[in-house]
Amino acid sequence: MSSIRGVKNVWSRLIDNNKDFKAVSKIHIDLVERLEKVEPLVASLELSNDDIAAKLAEGIPYLEGQEEKIDLQFAMKHFRELSNWTGLGDSRSIFKKMGKKATDKEVEQLLRAWLTGDSTVIDQFANQYNLQLDVLFVVARYSLLPTLNQYRLEFEKTKVFNEEEWMKDYCPVCGDQHGLAEYRGSERFRHFRCLSCAGDWVFWRIACPHCDNKDHNKLSTLMIKEEKASFQIDTCEECYGYVKGINKLDPSSPMFLLLDDFATFHLDLLAKEKGYHRQGTSTTLQ
Repeated sequence: MSSIRGVKNVWSRLIDNNKDFKAVSKIHIDLVERLEKVEPLVASLELSNDDIAAKLAEGIPYLEGQEEKIDLQFAMKHFRELSNWTGLGDSRSIFKKMGKKATDKEVEQLLRAWLTGDSTVIDQFANQYNLQLDVLFVVARYSLLPTLNQYRLEFEKTKVFNEEEWMKDYCPVCGDQHGLAEYRGSERFRHFRCLSCAGDWVFWRIACPHCDNKDHNKLSTLMIKEEKASFQIDTCEECYGYVKGINKLDPSSPMFLLLDDFATFHLDLLAKEKGYHRQGTSTTLQ
């Protein structure tokens, strides 16, 4: 069942409380509508449970080393859909031109390069079509999300993953960094969520994922309470990194996970105003 109606309902409630959400809601709704035009059915990687367990024991994500086997046919269609996404802003006209000129082979090479972290191919594609690199990253990530989410579901069905043995700052499925945190359950465990595949794993409650600082004297939390939601920003005085989070009863599905990210941009702005950075980059001059 499409999540469009549910997404629109949530945005409607948010806008009732804060009119500033109106513009960003249109961008997110357009994104969801485009991503749900094609539902990916991907080929299984057919890794044995023993192979998966061995990789995880070494800190290697499920999809690492399997990038060439990942079925990209649906991600390529999503990429072309997003070349006309309203969220591109001033870059929209340039992406539309790229969408008409780029061949399927070029798009596939780009997406596979994003999976493997091959910056050379990505830079060449951006230069060839005069695209902003940061915007291209966003389009590539969102194009791949529905496909990588299918592999995440395949990964979870194996029941091999032990979240208490992982406790890392990167996703056990695709290896990307956490995007935000969900504080769930009566104990309010901190679950990290991946914005590339919707991966879900637990991380230490009192610890910085950027620099591994566990000194509670150098870790703080900013609490933000709103009418129908409560958020927090966990900050580190060692590296000036931060993690934004939201209290949840249940884990968000991929499209609602993106909604949570879009609806908490104000947390990113607040953290940056106070001198913190997403990846723990210090503002101190070396």
